[in-house]
Amino acid sequence: MTASTTSPDEEDSLFLGFDLSTQQLKIIATTIDLQIHSTYTLEFDSELPQYKTTKGVYINDDTGEILSSVALWIEALDCVLTKMQKDGFPFQRVQGISGSCQQHGSVFWSDRSGDLLTQLDPQRRLVDQLIPHAFTLQTSPNWQDHSTGLEIAKFEKYLHGAERLAEITGSRAHYRFTGPQICKMARTQPKMYHDTFKISLVSSFLHSLLAGALYDIDESDACGMNLYDIKERQWNEECLAIACLSHAEDGVLDQARRDKAVRDLKKKLGPVIKVGSSPVSTISQYFIQRYGFPATTQIYPFTGDNLATIMSLPLQKDDLLISLGTSTTVLLVTETYRPSSSYHVFIHPTIPNAYMGMICYCNGALAREKVRDLVNAKYHSSSWDKFNQILSDSEGFDDQLGVYLPLGEIVPNKKQQTIRGKLTGKNQLELVDSWDIDADVSSIVESQALSCRARAAPMLSIRDSTTAAARSSSVYPESGLMFDEKLIPLANLQQRPNKVYYVGGGSRNLAIVSKFGEILGSIKGDFKCENPNACALGGAFKAVWSHQYLLNESKLGFDEFLKLKYDYSQLEQLAIKQGQWEGYERGMVLLNELEKALV
Repeated sequence: MTASTTSPDEEDSLFLGFDLSTQQLKIIATTIDLQIHSTYTLEFDSELPQYKTTKGVYINDDTGEILSSVALWIEALDCVLTKMQKDGFPFQRVQGISGSCQQHGSVFWSDRSGDLLTQLDPQRRLVDQLIPHAFTLQTSPNWQDHSTGLEIAKFEKYLHGAERLAEITGSRAHYRFTGPQICKMARTQPKMYHDTFKISLVSSFLHSLLAGALYDIDESDACGMNLYDIKERQWNEECLAIACLSHAEDGVLDQARRDKAVRDLKKKLGPVIKVGSSPVSTISQYFIQRYGFPATTQIYPFTGDNLATIMSLPLQKDDLLISLGTSTTVLLVTETYRPSSSYHVFIHPTIPNAYMGMICYCNGALAREKVRDLVNAKYHSSSWDKFNQILSDSEGFDDQLGVYLPLGEIVPNKKQQTIRGKLTGKNQLELVDSWDIDADVSSIVESQALSCRARAAPMLSIRDSTTAAARSSSVYPESGLMFDEKLIPLANLQQRPNKVYYVGGGSRNLAIVSKFGEILGSIKGDFKCENPNACALGGAFKAVWSHQYLLNESKLGFDEFLKLKYDYSQLEQLAIKQGQWEGYERGMVLLNELEKALV
């Protein structure tokens, strides 16, 4: 195919957002006005069955390893672009590309990879030219992997605890995080580690494929590795030493040897790509000649999937995004760096001096569904109707609450259990063995929302003008409340989010999101959004913003740009009952007491 050498007219320009997730590769094309032009998806299991994956991965129950195929990803890229080509997609109109990928996964390049990428033949498939010689490891650890128990224990032990590691890197040690995965590779496959020339995250891997050269890791995505010092904005050398088995605690007492090992790992990782709007590369000749992309197509840094999600909505400082799925995830835009071992903090992918907080709960929809099923058994029904009626009829907080953990929980870090209790007049906990199932309906939704409120509180901005009167009338202790072994001061407990956005399957249940809204107490409203393509869309929006910034057509920051350009018809504002937030202070106190009683 002949390359396009002229830039399209601005109004005809298209921008691509990629999303390489566990089970599929998706591409969304948008216009300069952020309108969706087209969407293309390739499902790994069904469309590339020769790789014999199950839900996109290989699972080893004996070792806990859950791995993705790098070859599958590479073949998927050609396959989805070929789909677009056969559909007549106008590649010649594409001016910018960005996107997201599953977080934490690592790709290990060989010393031949750079030459192979720059010498790609557009007449041949990518996979035939890069596999196996471009990589030292043909698989990538998936975010579901849990084979690094030894390594996460080492990270937290050597750094004197989970809280200190979280203070440095934004998170405590996790099985899926890249630092422990690198450490495992260095321990179990030392030659392969030694032979690795470059270590990418999945996001920088896909960027490198499209650019035809090895590119470095996006700074915000680097925060999901247990290796990057967020306050210092650089790789943390002690964490690197742990990852490459060269820490003093490993018995490596020769300082020169430790320094060399750390330098070698730092070289494999490369410097991070700092937050901003600048393009990093143009698209590879392979894609220009094979598919007809313009030679001027700019590639902007790819990032992680959760980070791209917050770029898909007009989130401002102190806004919350609540994903009510099988699990519950809370994303928060903040200027406050308040890390905790109970949640994650990342550098924001587009807003300077801002962060994304992320709180992940295992027990979301499953726990609510168990209560719904018991309600239906009592009333001989089979839908959400009775559950929703009971929930909607509940008025304010009635001084009783439960914590429902049908699965072991991350936040708080507790095993499977259920506990119920009442709050006495003196704010004392009275445990209750059981009560009528109707009481569990409001209790479970309230406890889930109150937990989100408690954990988000430390990251919200302090508005002094709103706290003075509240302090004098608060039911909280003057010192605040202790959650997850960290004190949340009274001033933080009195803060409300600016706006709250709801996504995911649970967001379609008006009774549930209304109760969440009453408890979270947003200042400027609650909104529901059907956004199944959030990760890819966030990438496309970033590409549009960066393109206009590059051409001096806009000098707005990303948050202001999206606030101005976003299609607000995609949002449904919810009518939330006002005046309930203060009454749930007693609920916060009771939740605090119940969590202390968990085993």
